[in-house]
This record gives sequence, structure tokens and C-alpha cells, in this order.
Amino acid sequence: MPSNIIFQELQNNGGFCAKYNGRQIGEINIITVGIDRLIIETTRMDDDYRDTDLCYNLVKCVVEFARNTGRKILCRCPRAQSVFNRCPEFDDVRMIRIAA
Repeated sequence: MPSNIIFQELQNNGGFCAKYNGRQIGEINIITVGIDRLIIETTRMDDDYRDTDLCYNLVKCVVEFARNTGRKILCRCPRAQSVFNRCPEFDDVRMIRIAA
């Protein structure tokens, strides 16, 4: 994966996007619930980036946002959920831990 991918917050805290050479290549959408919860609703990536760590990096953006704002995350998106299942370092912001 190229090292010069830029991750940006979407307007109105709606998630994050990834851009490469000015073109959006991925997006993760979140919903804020109350003052202490976030739901990862969907992720989208260009086909060229599906087998890279782009999804991990998008989820990491949401995790850092949750840590900075004192929130917990619930995943509705199966792709984001699979990242959480592989990354115990995100458990501090995970709302529900699904046993493997």
C-alpha cells in the first residue's frame, strides 16, 4: 500500500476517508449515538485496495477518534468487525467483545 495515503475526517463526524493522489480510495462511515457511543455502519474501498491494510487504517482512525472523545465502538460492518476481531489493541474502545 502506498505510504502517501491521506486520511481525513468526513464532515459532521460522519467517518473518515482515504485519498491517494487526490482520489478517494476508501471510506468508513460512523453514526454517533448519545454522548458515549459510535457505530461503524459501513466501509467502502476501491477494488485495488481490498487486500491491503486500508480497512485496518480506516478502523484505526475511528478508534483514535473514540479514544480522544471517550467513546465506545459497536460494529455493524462485517469488514470492520473482522478488523476488531484480529486486533486486541482496540479492545479498550470496543463495546462488545465477541468470543472467537
